[in-house]
Order: sequence, then structure tokens, then C-alpha cells
Amino acid sequence: MAAGRPREFDVERALDDAMDLFWSQGYRRTTTRDLEARLGIGQSSLYKAFGSKDALLDAVVERYQRLVDARLLDPLAAGDDGLDALDRFLADLAEWLGGEDGRGCLIGRLMGEGTGRAASIAPRLDHYRERLGDSITSALERAAAAGEIDADTVSSRTGVLVGTVLGLNLALMAGYPPQARRALVDQVREEVARWRLA
Repeated sequence: MAAGRPREFDVERALDDAMDLFWSQGYRRTTTRDLEARLGIGQSSLYKAFGSKDALLDAVVERYQRLVDARLLDPLAAGDDGLDALDRFLADLAEWLGGEDGRGCLIGRLMGEGTGRAASIAPRLDHYRERLGDSITSALERAAAAGEIDADTVSSRTGVLVGTVLGLNLALMAGYPPQARRALVDQVREEVARWRLA
């Protein structure tokens, strides 16, 4: 491509289209040909813009993480309340995972198919797990400060909730229908409500 000549496609739209494809099919089932067809570009343009399929996935996961942060994790981490913030997070998570399209969470899908071990995106997935745990811990620490739970239970309850969130994605990949996924989240919300001391 000549210097100064605009790209023949919209990079932001291409990232959204690639995200949709990886999210629906997973990384392993998505071929370069699938990406070319969905993005409407040839292989040379694909590689010129993103470098490789792995590099494209890395850019997609970064973009997806910003969506998850804005919708789910930022409100949980920065809220004023404790257990109520966790309840809202779980309700929002049910909406995120409960769509009829059955896609669930892109990061959960990548972890479930073993893509998370790939060196190209492993740091991003590690960051997601850390961010998830830190956000849950923040809410539980606020709950402890408000006298809603015992402070010495924060660490163990963070582990339970991180495992639950990751497990919900595996349930989706195992074929749980939307109503069953929502029921699982409702049961977790009921359990968190039982943690309340005051």
C-alpha cells in the first residue's frame, strides 16, 4: 500500500467483525479464510493490518476486555456498596451470558478451548482473571467495612466467586440453555445474599 493511501477497510469495524467470529466459533475453528470472508479483505491485507491471526486475536481480546471492564468490572470495582454491588454484577453477568445466541463470554470461550495457553494472549487472559479477582475483592472489602461480612472471609469468597464466573462459561460451552444458565446465576445470587450479617 502506497504511503499516505488510506486502508481499503475500516480497522475498527474489522476488529468488531473478527471479535464476532472468534466469539461465535472460538479461535481454533476460525480459519484465515473465515476471517477473510467475514472482514471482506484478502490475506495480504489481513496480515498487513494485523500481522498474523494470533496478533489479530490479541487486538480483539484487548477490545473485548474494554467492553467487559466498562459493563461489568469497573462498576463492581468502583461502587460504593459491597454485597449489593456483587448482586448487581451477578445480575449483569446473567444478562451478558444469557443471550439466546449462546456465545457467552469470549474470554471464557478462549480459556475453555485451551487458547489461553498460547503465549500470544496468555498475558491478557491472566490480566482478566486478576482484574476479575481484584474487582470482586474490592466489593467484598467494602462489604466487610460495612459489617455485611466477616473480613477474614474476603479471600476465600473471592476465590469462590472467581471460580463461579469461570465455571459459568464452561457450563455455557457444555450446552446449558439460557434458562439453566440464568438459574445458576440466581442460585449464586441467593448464596451471596446469605453471606450478609447485617
